[in-house]
Amino acid sequence: MGVKEEYFELKEQWTRADGARKAEIDKRLDAFFNALSDEEKSLVNEAVTEDFARIHEKVADASELKREIEIRKIMADTLPFISVSQFSRTYFGKSASWLHQRINGNEVHGKVARFTKGELDTLAGALRDVASRLTKAAVDVAS
Repeated sequence: MGVKEEYFELKEQWTRADGARKAEIDKRLDAFFNALSDEEKSLVNEAVTEDFARIHEKVADASELKREIEIRKIMADTLPFISVSQFSRTYFGKSASWLHQRINGNEVHGKVARFTKGELDTLAGALRDVASRLTKAAVDVAS
């Protein structure tokens, strides 16, 4: 087992451990780090950098998922009051199923369907436009 693999193994054990077991693994980690040559320290630094990159990727994925859930909640309150087919055709030039796939995060051709940044901007503008039209209608009816 190479030093990178050993580092990841010890890290995983430490992450899953509790109490006395964690203290024991702390000692093993200290011994591991103290026994490394300069070349091995460089390899462990690479491993740590790779580890941080994976963590940042997971955080980004979680943030993206959180945003998708927020969009689903927002749209859940709105969609029953509009023609989804007309809304999707008018503002995106797409079908209602296309819009639903993105709102619900459905898998399409082996990938999760998501809104791009531009599509989210279009969605926000479309919702503002619909809100404006509804507000105008309410004012006109009340006049």
